[in-house]
Amino acid sequence: TRHMIYARFWQNFLYDLGIVSHPEPFKKYQKVGLIMAEDGRKMSKRRGNVVNPDDIIAEYGADVLRTYEMFMGPFDQAIAWNTQGMKGVKKFLDKVIALYDKVDVQSGEENPEVTTLLHQTIKKLTEEIDDFRFNTSLSQLMILVNRLGEEEKISKQTFESLVLMLAPFAPHLAEEFWNLMGNEFSIFTTGRWPSYDPAKLVSSRIVLPVQFNGKMRGTLEISPESSQEEILAMIRQDEKLASYLTGEIKKCILVPGKIINIIV
Repeated sequence: TRHMIYARFWQNFLYDLGIVSHPEPFKKYQKVGLIMAEDGRKMSKRRGNVVNPDDIIAEYGADVLRTYEMFMGPFDQAIAWNTQGMKGVKKFLDKVIALYDKVDVQSGEENPEVTTLLHQTIKKLTEEIDDFRFNTSLSQLMILVNRLGEEEKISKQTFESLVLMLAPFAPHLAEEFWNLMGNEFSIFTTGRWPSYDPAKLVSSRIVLPVQFNGKMRGTLEISPESSQEEILAMIRQDEKLASYLTGEIKKCILVPGKIINIIV
């Protein structure tokens, strides 16, 4: 806070003298939250609760430290350090490293679900990074990486998009992958942020929860455009769900894309 006051004081002082052309020093101001010690108190050499970044880098690497700091919580809020959280971030980056072995340069098209999730991730990060919402951006990246881990092969284009989105968080790892994929110059000079296709943001298949008399009994994978009659037909063909159709259907409540509740 004091630094902001000093910055605004000097800017206004110089503005009053006619030396600068704008009364305010910032176009946008973003407050930074304080990282507290693991005991919840402010880090202090006197208390002996300071976390030495050199020790963290020596054990986990600079990318893990950087990524963890942006994943800890909202950028503008104070939060306590948690060394155990470092291990989770390291596992995440290890999963990214493992994906490289799945890259197939001959592969052109991905699973439609993967394509949808990729474009959703690009959209989310494009919007959130500018707003300093790094923690939720990383959460979305983790979802994408976990889904890609289920695939036997992934295309070079998909992995390249992932690396570009990872670069702001783990720049050293991203640079290494960028080089391994045959790019001659740095990702930060030749890389271009991926763009999303609005037409690919909606999945061709959704999971619809199915209730009987208000109780959840299972799910169905359907098309978002499926009618009530089509959904009921699929329920009758599903052995588990059909077992709950013990009588005549008195009422059927369908919230498109959200849930179906069958009263029998």
